[in-house]
Parts: sequence; structure tokens; C-alpha cells
Amino acid sequence: MAKCGLLLLFIAFLLPAARATSCHPDDLRALRGFAGNLSGGAVLLRAAWSGASCCVWEGVNCDGTSGRVTALRLPGHGLVGLIPGASLAGLARLEELNLANNKLVGTIPSWIGELDHLCYLDLSDNSLVGERNRRTLDEQPNTISGSNNTVRSGSTNVVSGNDNTVISGNNNNVAGSNNTVITGNDNTVTGSNHVVSGDKHIVTDNNNAVSGNDNNVSGSFHTVSGSHNTVSGTNNTVSGSNHVVSGSNKVVGDE
Repeated sequence: MAKCGLLLLFIAFLLPAARATSCHPDDLRALRGFAGNLSGGAVLLRAAWSGASCCVWEGVNCDGTSGRVTALRLPGHGLVGLIPGASLAGLARLEELNLANNKLVGTIPSWIGELDHLCYLDLSDNSLVGERNRRTLDEQPNTISGSNNTVRSGSTNVVSGNDNTVISGNNNNVAGSNNTVITGNDNTVTGSNHVVSGDKHIVTDNNNAVSGNDNNVSGSFHTVSGSHNTVSGTNNTVSGSNHVVSGSNKVVGDE
């Protein structure tokens, strides 16, 4: 029993040292540069971000093998000011960036679009201007909020906001307005003014253009073409065959 107790004590002594692995110099420099030029809650953040072991800092997650920073989560931390220059551009392996609900101002930095591994970005509820949250994402699954995002490929993406484009992929959940789902299957699309093509979509709300097969469409002012669609609502134009249509809709093809 004494030997077991000694072994457990030895392991417990080693664990903090393992967690305190120094992060990559570029990541350390980037995080310090980011916090160093902000005010408000950044004052407390700078005090908490001490030493060279950034992987154990508040809001920071690292890859356990390489020590590279993979996530920076600081929503609602009262960060005030301009996002400093290219401060976070050095986080070459960053996958998630959440700076929502702070008091950041100025233009959304262009270097955000150059973070090759970024698959989650939330800058909402700040006073930032520019092409908000503009990202082109390939990896899956992605969680995307904001406007003017492009999901090039992949499956099981969650997209919210406006003017987004899902070029291909399956099982995406798309909400907002003026979104385009170019190809894919089994997507759920809500909002208005969408362009949807593919099969087995669920489309709700107004002013959508839907083509493909086995779609479930409800709302008003849709244009629907294809086969085996279920259409309900008013003022829809339906063409194709084997549709189930209810409401004040105009059937162009064979019902």
C-alpha cells in the first residue's frame, strides 16, 4: 500500500508539469500582441496570461502533441478597442476563434481569411465593419455564423446568417436570408430568398426557388420544380410531376 501511495503521489506531482508545456513562440507572441493593445477586460486578461505556458491560459486550447494553439475562446470578456494589426495571424493552427459579445471596433482583419485551419468563427455583437465573418471553408463539420460565408464542400454544416453559399454537401442546416444551396441532399433550409437545388430538402418560409426531388416545401411565393415534392402555402408555382400540393398554388406541370 505504501508503494501504491508513493506512485500516485509521484504521478500527481508530474501532471502539472506535463500541462505546463511551453507553446510555440509564434503563438505566444501572437496572443501577447493581441491582449497587449486592448483595454477593458484585456487588463485582467494580461494579468492572467503570464509565463510562457499559454496552453493553460484562460480561453486558450492547444493541440496536446504539438503545443500549437487550436482555439481561442474569449466571448463576453469586455475586450475593448481595435483588434491589433496582424496580432493573431501567427496562430497558424487555429481552428476556432470566438470573440463574440465584446467591444471590439474597426475593420474585420483580412488575415482572418488566411487562417487555413479555421472552421469556427464568431465575431458577433461587436462594432466591427467590413465583410462580416467572410470565410471559405472546406473541412467538415463547420459551425458558421454571420454573413457572406461560403461552404465549398462537406457535410453536416450548421450555417446561420445571410448571403451564405453552400456549394455542395449533405445534411446541412441553413438559416437566414439570401442563402444559396447549390447541390446536396437532405438539407434543412429556413428563412427567405434562398436558392435551393438537390434532393430531399426541407424548405420553409418565403420567396425560395427550389428544384430537385422529394423536397418538402412550405410557405409562400416559392418556385418549385422537380418530382415528388410536397408543397404547401400560397402563391407558389409548381412544375414537374407527382407533387402533393395544397393551398392557393399554381400547378404548371402534371400534378
